[in-house]
Amino acid sequence: MEQSRYLDIDGPVYVAELGGEGEPIVCVHGLGGSHVNWVPAAAGLQQFGSVSAIDLPGFGLTPPAGRSTTVEANRRVLDRYLRLLGQPVTLIGNSMGGAIALRQAARAPETVSRLVLVSPAAPWDLVVQPPDPLAGAMFAMYAVPGLAELVMWGRRNAMTPEEIARWVLDLCAAHPERIPRDVFEMHVRLAEQRQHIPGIDEAFIRAARSIVFTTLRQSAYDREVAAVAVPTLVVHGAKDRLVPALAARRLGALRPDWRVEILDEVGHIAMLEDVDTFVGLVGEFGRSSAAA
Repeated sequence: MEQSRYLDIDGPVYVAELGGEGEPIVCVHGLGGSHVNWVPAAAGLQQFGSVSAIDLPGFGLTPPAGRSTTVEANRRVLDRYLRLLGQPVTLIGNSMGGAIALRQAARAPETVSRLVLVSPAAPWDLVVQPPDPLAGAMFAMYAVPGLAELVMWGRRNAMTPEEIARWVLDLCAAHPERIPRDVFEMHVRLAEQRQHIPGIDEAFIRAARSIVFTTLRQSAYDREVAAVAVPTLVVHGAKDRLVPALAARRLGALRPDWRVEILDEVGHIAMLEDVDTFVGLVGEFGRSSAAA
């Protein structure tokens, strides 16, 4: 059963304790995501360790509280949480959370024992595969001062929490109809709670801009990839509209020692779209890396 607590990391940080015992497994959400993204998979992951999911500043139930929400600022928040746990963790990150988790493993290897990246925000050849038209247009709007704020204000005032949750899952999932109703309702309840948190639109925009900047700085990103010294699994959806599977294949070419799994008929959120396969891959990866 989910339990929650707030930690003080330069302001309140919400952490969901999702069950299990043993080595910590820490899950990090993507842009616009939260701890709720990990609840379905946690039932399976808890057989491998003690599962928790952190809401980074500005996301989920963690207020911005005046804090920056760039990739690096969020990494520092994650770093402080990991150090509170007192031992290396299996670190799992999705999308923006994947880029943050990768950077954490590269810069603070003593905090991470294994790394699992789920559709991580990462560079790819834009000539070979241009961005999805909708996703590309969205991030282009987020980059424009004034327009980004107008878009966020309009979305918040024109859409109900249920419509926002549906829109996000439709964008991220290849087959949103596969996501169970109770999981969808968890996302709706969270969207309702977030209506009352001040500063979340600004936090989202700043994080979105930082992700774009991070992935466009390919040489710097690749240095982080090269610096990761722990066993790493990449799980990516073949039908990901936000970060194409080409990005995961590129990571595999840079690091042939990493395991890369491309899942058919899956989009950007494998841990929600194909829970059993995702949990099975993480378990197999954990056993094989432990044996090695």
